Amino acid sequence: MPICYKDMTFCNAPCANKGCPRNYTEEVHEAAKRWWSHDPDNAPVALSDLSQGCPEYVMPKNWN
Repeated sequence: MPICYKDMTFCNAPCANKGCPRNYTEEVHEAAKRWWSHDPDNAPVALSDLSQGCPEYVMPKNWN
C-alpha cells in the first residue's frame, strides 16, 4: 500500500477557499517536507483537481 502525507488526497485546483482542509497550500507543502525529512524534496503527496462538483470550491478572482 502506498504511503502519502496525511493519507489523503489534496486538491491542486486554483481555489480561493483557503479554509478548505484539502487545499494544497505552501504551508501543507512545507509540512509534508518536514514529515518526509530524510528526503524532503520528494515527499509523497497525493494531488488531484477535486474542484469538479466540490461544494466548497470558490473560483479565484481574475481566473480565466
